[in-house]
Amino acid sequence: MLRSHGQLAIIALALVVTDLITLVRVDTCPDENLPALIGLPLAYRTSIPWVNSMSGVLYVQGVLVNWLGWTALLFLLARIARKQAPSSFLHSRTAIVTRWSITAIAGIAVIFFFVAVEWSWQWDAEMVFRCTEATVEILGIGR
Repeated sequence: MLRSHGQLAIIALALVVTDLITLVRVDTCPDENLPALIGLPLAYRTSIPWVNSMSGVLYVQGVLVNWLGWTALLFLLARIARKQAPSSFLHSRTAIVTRWSITAIAGIAVIFFFVAVEWSWQWDAEMVFRCTEATVEILGIGR
């Protein structure tokens, strides 16, 4: 049981850092060039300027809240799936290989995210915008 909780935590962190389902707040003020804030429910990072540099800002508070939220959601979904799925399937070789494959892919995604980009760490996203104009876009599957 403990292994599956660890697997859920790794998969949840991968869901956060891969931006499969998230929101992007884009500043639309013409006189400011602030980065977009990315994260759901809290902003956990800034956009990465891929052309100029491989650096960005990570917000610890956003990473923790988003990670805990996704972990709780995945835990609830896993409990429901365990109750609905037959015991023979849960212990089958196919289910075990699938579970570990998803965990390995998620782990590789997390490692790539933290190693490939030079992150500057801050506690939260307290950016001061001089104008209130901004757009919020859904970034996720299908984009």
